[in-house]
Amino acid sequence: MDEKPKALWKLRLAAAGVGLLALAVVFSLALFLSNDVRLMYGSGAVLLFCAAIWLGRRQQDWLAALFLVAPLVAAFSYLVLTEVPILWPNVVLWVVVVAFGLVLFRAARTRRALALALLAALLIGSIWYCVWYVPTRLARLFNRVTDASAPTFVLQPVSKGPVPVTPKRGKILVIDFFSTTCAPCIAELPELMAVRADLVNDPDVEFVLVASDRGNDTPERFRSFVGRRHINDAARFRCRR
Repeated sequence: MDEKPKALWKLRLAAAGVGLLALAVVFSLALFLSNDVRLMYGSGAVLLFCAAIWLGRRQQDWLAALFLVAPLVAAFSYLVLTEVPILWPNVVLWVVVVAFGLVLFRAARTRRALALALLAALLIGSIWYCVWYVPTRLARLFNRVTDASAPTFVLQPVSKGPVPVTPKRGKILVIDFFSTTCAPCIAELPELMAVRADLVNDPDVEFVLVASDRGNDTPERFRSFVGRRHINDAARFRCRR
C-alpha cells in the first residue's frame, strides 16, 4: 500500500535534485562565461524542459514539477529580480517550459497537433523574450539620456571670449567635463580636438571643455595644462568654478 507513495516522493526528491543541478549549471555559466540574462534563460529553459519531459514520461506529477523549477526560480528572483524587476517574464517562461515539458510526452501521443502548437508558442515566446524584450527593456532601464534642461551652473573662463552654457536654437553645444588628473579624459583629447578641427568652420557646433574645481583643478592649473597642450582659443575651453 505504501510502495506507490514512496516511489512518488523519491521521484519528487529526484526532481528537486535535478532542479538544484540546473541552478548550479545556469549560475556557473553566468559566473564564468557570461552574465547575459538571455544565456541564463536559454540554458535554464533547455535543462528544465529536458528534465520535465523525463518527469512526464515517468509520472505526470505537478508537485514534482514544482520541486524541479523552484530552485532556479527562487535563486533568480532573489539574485536578479530584486535588482532588475523588469525581467519577471524570465520566471514565467521557465514555469511554462516545465509545465509544457511535463505534459508533452502524453500530448504528443494523443493530440499531436496541439503539442506542436504549444511548442511553437513556447519558441515564439522565447524568441520574443531574448530578441526583443530583454535588449529593449534593459536599454531603456540603463539609458541615462533624458530630454531635459541642464541645471544652472557658472563657468569661469580660462581663454578669451564668452562662455556658452546653453545652446542657441538650431545650434549644437558640446560640453565635455574634464579633469587634469583623469587619464581617460586626457587620452580622449586628441580625438576631441580632431573632431573640433573638422567642424571648425561649422557655426552650428560649439565645444566647451569644463574642468571641475574638485581635485585641486584650479583655474591656474587648468590654464597651464591648456597651454602645454597648445589648445587654442578657437576650441573654447573653459574652467568651471
